[in-house]
Amino acid sequence: MAEYQAQNMFTMTGRTAVITGGGSGIGRMIAKGFFANGASVTLVDWLQDRLDSSRRKPPDLITNGSADELSRVQGDLSQESGVAGVVSEIKASHKEVDVLVMCAGVRKVNKIAFTPGESLLKLVEATQSLSFQDLDYSFRINLYSQYFLVAGLLGLVGAAATKGGGRGSIIMVSSAASKHNGQFVPAYQMSKAAIDHLVRIMASEFADHYIRVNSINPGLFPSALNPMDPNHPESNMRFAGQMPARRPGTEQEMAATALYLSSPAGGFVTGTNIVIDGGRLLVAAGSISSKL
Repeated sequence: MAEYQAQNMFTMTGRTAVITGGGSGIGRMIAKGFFANGASVTLVDWLQDRLDSSRRKPPDLITNGSADELSRVQGDLSQESGVAGVVSEIKASHKEVDVLVMCAGVRKVNKIAFTPGESLLKLVEATQSLSFQDLDYSFRINLYSQYFLVAGLLGLVGAAATKGGGRGSIIMVSSAASKHNGQFVPAYQMSKAAIDHLVRIMASEFADHYIRVNSINPGLFPSALNPMDPNHPESNMRFAGQMPARRPGTEQEMAATALYLSSPAGGFVTGTNIVIDGGRLLVAAGSISSKL
């Protein structure tokens, strides 16, 4: 019955993982889960101080063995040269990558908000307040970097996939926002919706070598993009009480989902968007004027 024991179904022992955005937020949550279950992890982040923080090994980033289990790569994933540099460093230090997790992301909000009942002029201003630069930057980080990281590291992930047991897993972090019609954050929503479809495209393209591609679509989890303080201007935590769960997600719930997709337990899963949102999509909707 050992094959039914959780420590065997969800094991990461002897596996290598690369996590972008790994210095904070969701990436750090997943890194902690991988470490606790035996993986060797490379953290990728564009901020050196976040990587330096992990280098000091605070108590919440626990390893089960030597310092060799943790390595770091700094790179700006909004730039082609930055992505190429990250790929080059990882290829120089890895022969295989059992799981590639891409958490790096940005959320750009329209600079002018529109409230139902306001004038047509205000609606025009709100729609035009998203700049070309913000939309371009959102797609560079949220979508383009994921595509080109996968393309650059596909040989390493494919080499791991030949061993079976759930290896050769690609996880793209999308968002529940890819599936609801919240208003005036189109740069974020469009780029995340594109990730959802990219998952299906790549899962199909890579099927012959059974390199698995899935996304995790989080709802409200604490991160730099979504601070816990509900009064913070960039936080959506004010919506937590309106969801069936009545709370944000926990670090353990995020880590558990990534572990499932990266371990023998999830070896039969590919081409899927896994929403973990405490029921937010059941109640999330845009607003329309009462005049309509």
